[in-house]
Amino acid sequence: MKKIFLYLMLLILGIQAKSQYLAAFNDYQNHFWAFEAGQFTQLEHLEIQEYQVGGILIAYKDNDSNLKVYQYGQVQSLIIGDPVVFEATDYLLGYSMYEQLNVYDNGKDINLSNECDGYVIQDSLIGWHNRISQNIQVYYNGKIFTLEDGLIYNPLEKFRLGDNIIAYVHSSTKNFNVFYLGKIITLDDFVEQMEFKAGRDIVAYHDIIDQTLKAFWKGTEYELETFPPKSFQVGDESMAWVDNLGHLKYFDGHEVVELSTYEPAFYEVVDRVIVFEEQGFFKTYCGGQVREIERYIPNIYIIDFNTIAYLDQTSFIKTFFGCESSTIFYDRVQQIDLIRDLIIFKKNINTVNIYFNGEIYEH
Repeated sequence: MKKIFLYLMLLILGIQAKSQYLAAFNDYQNHFWAFEAGQFTQLEHLEIQEYQVGGILIAYKDNDSNLKVYQYGQVQSLIIGDPVVFEATDYLLGYSMYEQLNVYDNGKDINLSNECDGYVIQDSLIGWHNRISQNIQVYYNGKIFTLEDGLIYNPLEKFRLGDNIIAYVHSSTKNFNVFYLGKIITLDDFVEQMEFKAGRDIVAYHDIIDQTLKAFWKGTEYELETFPPKSFQVGDESMAWVDNLGHLKYFDGHEVVELSTYEPAFYEVVDRVIVFEEQGFFKTYCGGQVREIERYIPNIYIIDFNTIAYLDQTSFIKTFFGCESSTIFYDRVQQIDLIRDLIIFKKNINTVNIYFNGEIYEH
């Protein structure tokens, strides 16, 4: 009964938000294991070929090249044979063999196309080009939409996909469009030169002709700068950029915040997290404030979901999570992996350690 309740809770949480309960690894004997909310489950005895951890499932190719899915305590075979290519996201699993494209969406295996010659996959959607009907289609929220028809070539590589949004310049009309929540919205007519990037619920775009930097955020358009930025990046519901004066700025739909008046040596926006350098310090923006993580730049750091994980100057593992910094392991390690908010590391060749929900689980 407790196990059933756990799977129901994981299902609910996985649909409503990006899950942070799953991880996978090979042990020192090359047995393949799943970690799910504090529990270890062996999935394969023989060495597997590859795997990916999605938000609510683990996808992998077993020793015989069979594509399998582990979800809610069960293993299911999807397709047998090679060459199968797959990609697991927070909500979907897309996979293809030759020109056949399928999606595995929360227990449903759906064929999208048998004439696919190119596709892209993000958290909540899959876009592809059909070489026979010569159109661009997208799978979103259980439905298939057509974005462009009557194409003489595949323009999909010029599209920019965020977790739940697509931005593109229409190949015929040259209109700058976004596909968002099942609708196509035109942001600009007859675009000549447009630089644009997409994240979750946001598209940032720079019109090179009129020089402005703008954002489409949850259905509303914002003009952020009248002069061209030096660079810009997008994440989940947020973006950051370096303006023409070298100032680092941040926007999350509510207001524009100036994070630094010094031009950073680097900055990164990943999911819901931003990190940047300021005068040699490692900083972030959290809880409405600029916060100092370290007074140096870590040699090794990883960002995913809500977490910044890194090795400090003594090679101990530290995290910045919930606007707080903490050391989670007081011993030297060589490397760390991060799957959403789960930190995976080894303290010797025979054990795997997973930091989850404030505790370290060892296998």
